[in-house]
Amino acid sequence: REAPLSIEVVDAPEIEGEGKPRRNAKFPTLVSTPFISRPELDTPWAVFSDSAARNGAKDCLGHRSYEEDGTRGDYIWESYAEVHNKSVALGYSLSKVCSIPKGGKVGIYCVNMPEWTLSMLASWSQSQVCVPLYDSVGVDAVRYIVNHAALPLIICQRNKLQTLLEAAKDCRSLRHIVLVEGLTDEDSSTVASSRKDLRLWSLQQLIDLSPGDVAPSPHSNTDLATILYTSGTTGDPKGVMLTAGNQLSSAAGCLLIDPAFDGDSVDTSTYFKDAIYMSYLPLAHSFETLTQVSSILVGCAVGFYQGDVRKLVTDDIPLLRPTVMAGVPRVYARIYDKVTQGIAAKGGVAKMLFSWGYNEQSFWVNRGLRNPIWDAILFRKVRAALGGRVRLLASGAAPLSADLHHFLKVCFGCPVLQGYGMTENCAAAVVMPIAYSGTGNVGGPIPCTEVKLQDTDDYKCTDVYPATASEFENQVSFKGEFKPALAGKVVPRGEVCLRGNNVFVGYFKNDKETKETLDSDMWLHTGDIGTWNTDGSLSIVDRKKNIFKLAQGEYVSPEAVENSVSPSKFIGQVWVYGNSFENYVVCIIVPDKEVMMAWAKDTGKSGSFEQLVADKEVQKMIFDDLIACGKGAKLRGFELPKRCAFESKINELGQGFTIEEELLTPTLKLKRPQLLKKYQKQIDAMYAEIRAEEEAAKRAV
Repeated sequence: REAPLSIEVVDAPEIEGEGKPRRNAKFPTLVSTPFISRPELDTPWAVFSDSAARNGAKDCLGHRSYEEDGTRGDYIWESYAEVHNKSVALGYSLSKVCSIPKGGKVGIYCVNMPEWTLSMLASWSQSQVCVPLYDSVGVDAVRYIVNHAALPLIICQRNKLQTLLEAAKDCRSLRHIVLVEGLTDEDSSTVASSRKDLRLWSLQQLIDLSPGDVAPSPHSNTDLATILYTSGTTGDPKGVMLTAGNQLSSAAGCLLIDPAFDGDSVDTSTYFKDAIYMSYLPLAHSFETLTQVSSILVGCAVGFYQGDVRKLVTDDIPLLRPTVMAGVPRVYARIYDKVTQGIAAKGGVAKMLFSWGYNEQSFWVNRGLRNPIWDAILFRKVRAALGGRVRLLASGAAPLSADLHHFLKVCFGCPVLQGYGMTENCAAAVVMPIAYSGTGNVGGPIPCTEVKLQDTDDYKCTDVYPATASEFENQVSFKGEFKPALAGKVVPRGEVCLRGNNVFVGYFKNDKETKETLDSDMWLHTGDIGTWNTDGSLSIVDRKKNIFKLAQGEYVSPEAVENSVSPSKFIGQVWVYGNSFENYVVCIIVPDKEVMMAWAKDTGKSGSFEQLVADKEVQKMIFDDLIACGKGAKLRGFELPKRCAFESKINELGQGFTIEEELLTPTLKLKRPQLLKKYQKQIDAMYAEIRAEEEAAKRAV
């Protein structure tokens, strides 16, 4: 029997409409630093300096070399000592040459690369504020962030220079542009022709201008260290202000959940000692920022992908062979698709063997064990898809389905951590312990965080689970299958509220939003609906703000429906819609081109992707599979889409809903108002078809 993941704070006062706060069962007194015997290491810069001293010769940051033919070669590494010295030198020049003072802001606008992390560390070495911009954003977003943050300096790639210069025409605060590549005459003339008052530097030029032996002047624990701009689905992005202590607290929490870690030496960690991490998720996102801080904390080697996500699985991962990887559910779903499609393509004995081995290994995994024979025969080959030596997978940014979670554990033979957090609490508040065997939840509070639930209109901390299966079938509040163990018991549900040293200090220049999100007792109101499970784990079951009501009064969470039907292998993207004037849910589907073309080849179906998507029989097949996935996830009848329309115009990443059209945020969340605006005609047509069908049925009667 596993130990509980959280315990109540017993001396907390009873407050009507709220549950008592819960904390990590192993750390009932909140802990915000990683090393118990060294409390002075209380900022990311402090732990990085200590890590560089301990791991000076070890690999720190690595990138793919550039070959003469334009391809990318082996990984080239810089050591911890080299990165530390470079970051101190760059920080000195940012301060003394570019006149960025303590508390001054440094923007970073490039894809994941060693220079990104180096720039972040450099800004922290001089108590400056790091302000990342997503590499995918365009002129309008760049202009907004530069003006809102009053950025005086931005470090960027050459391929972002034109976008930045276009925005800079209306950004008078911007005085310096630093290219991560070496300067060319063309770069200088391009900048001069745009704005003569802009100073252009190369990153190496600023490093070389440092006199050498200079002392850093880093943040204190409470100093503002980073402003992360959220990729909001509506309105302008908000600047989330995070202190140095905020960012370290979440990273420390992720280390302390390793049961082997003794609280003092990273060498005691089973999973983080001598780790190699693959960095490819956007570094402007809080999840990847957390992994960077966590990596330098433990002395991990961080290898960066080459900037093209299409080559990540086929090229970068096999070469780096990481031991630790983080991903979002869609990335893991792609891996699932590739594995299952590969097995299906082989058919016959191979398919039967995989099914047999998977079921056998599932039996042992459910009991916290593994059968080494099946690993040797079958799953060793599956593990090779991620380089063959991965020992820890982490998932964040969206819920990971229980089935996909279990699949990853069975096939890759390592813990698969799922967590819950948001930008406003440095990406981590609740995380599964490494040795935890459960699925279908996000774990327990990390050591620096306490969590409580608060009543909403639809969810109460005093909710009682249906007493019988028939009672369960006649209600709509509790989802999924009937659970006899909960029959008639109180199942606390409500808005998830978080408090701890990782919670942000407010939104930059936005007191109104700050007061709406942080209450007077410093509880962060997330807008997510959670429920406590019997083992002290938390499950996220809904989203407070994204619920809509159908005409008959039933409430639907579009995100829950989308998550339930997304496992269909034919679906690349899906958007679910409904409103209070209609009785049914409808959706727009972007089919997965790779899957569709493979399916067409296997079934002898001819035609281009666009022709396949336009084929009525193919549309019915995709829609039927979507409905089957929804029913398999126990969606209610009114939650299942009644009609669907298809989008066949996709970009090179296979996306029909794109960032460029402002249908997705940089973190790939759906922007629902913009989607409605684009697909209003299709929505209207689907509802017209439904009404016509109902009228015809009435006339027939």
